[in-house]
Amino acid sequence: MINTNRVLNDEDRVRYEDSIRIMFQLCPDMMSRKIPEANVQQAFVFDYISEHFNKETRMLCVGSFEDTAYESLRKSGFSNITAIDPELNIDLNEFWNQNHEKEGFEVIFATSVLEHVNEDELFISQICDLLVEGGVGILTCDFNDDYIQGDAVPATVIRQYTLFDLSARLRNTLYEKNCFYFGGVNWTANKDFHMLEFDYDFATMVFAKRF
Repeated sequence: MINTNRVLNDEDRVRYEDSIRIMFQLCPDMMSRKIPEANVQQAFVFDYISEHFNKETRMLCVGSFEDTAYESLRKSGFSNITAIDPELNIDLNEFWNQNHEKEGFEVIFATSVLEHVNEDELFISQICDLLVEGGVGILTCDFNDDYIQGDAVPATVIRQYTLFDLSARLRNTLYEKNCFYFGGVNWTANKDFHMLEFDYDFATMVFAKRF
């Protein structure tokens, strides 16, 4: 059984080749603008949602601008996805202020967004608030267990994530909001992604809200 909370590596790039091929068919222009080795994140999200949820599932995509996972899901028939992004409409905080007391979402996903967020614990907390009981959050983020605050990071990235961040700091936020990681956890990294002078990985986070 493959852990749902893990570091994506070169084995996953092979595992998701079929999904990436489908994504190129669904949104070729957008996919052509992406770094090929980074597509594994969007492929994980696209594959996980396609496998585990039906096309009427009420979903929220946080960070939909240029997100090939969102675009591929939409074009493959997932018709009940609300999409937000500060480049297009509003950010999560504003959306939370308008919607957290209304009916929640069965799935909320955010692909490669978390590392760009200033207040990441608030971000996770608001996602939990917007989930219905039994709802699932699906995120990916930059992972580098050697990262120390203040280290150089790629442009627009605020931080990279460490094992402590995922297994302790953000896990505590999940617990406070009655959410928990599920599907197995193993954030073991090999730094399989290389961009310019940066070597790091991509991690997945899959969690659910308790009934």
